[in-house]
Amino acid sequence: MAEADLEAGLKSLRESLRQIRALLAWEQLKQSEAHPDQPPAFQIHDSVETDLRNEYSFFLFTSVQMHTILNDNTIGIPKAKRQRTKEQLVKIEQQLYGLNLPQRFS
Repeated sequence: MAEADLEAGLKSLRESLRQIRALLAWEQLKQSEAHPDQPPAFQIHDSVETDLRNEYSFFLFTSVQMHTILNDNTIGIPKAKRQRTKEQLVKIEQQLYGLNLPQRFS
């Protein structure tokens, strides 16, 4: 059970990271197209900031759950599997931290 949860968790984190990158790219495009000296041609509802906060929160929540499972030695996860998953989790987290989102929301 826990091993399946770990695989699903890694998949969710990868997808969440992909979504965060897409939202950041959309925001960057929007900013690059903005012309401060001209009013916008049209207004659309922009939920990028909220979506980013929600996705970031989801990522952090899932990451904490993963660490909890990985640090619980009473769960019968083979040591090699536990180590591989920890390494993958750290790589995904490092990619997220490279986006400097904590500074954005402080």
